[in-house]
Amino acid sequence: MTTDLMTVYACRTAAVTAFAGGASLTVGGQWLAGVLLLWLVPSLLLVACRAHRAHTRTPHTGRTTR
Repeated sequence: MTTDLMTVYACRTAAVTAFAGGASLTVGGQWLAGVLLLWLVPSLLLVACRAHRAHTRTPHTGRTTR
């Protein structure tokens, strides 16, 4: 497994964890901490998307393989 794929899986897992934690904190009454965690989710998913795209590019041409 390449580091790009490890980054994809780690960022997706972190995004799911941040979403679950943020939602539970927001519902539990600590809205500021919950909103800050929910604010991280799109940026984590963006990093995962970029890492996935980097994994599908060939080193010689720079074009995607899919």
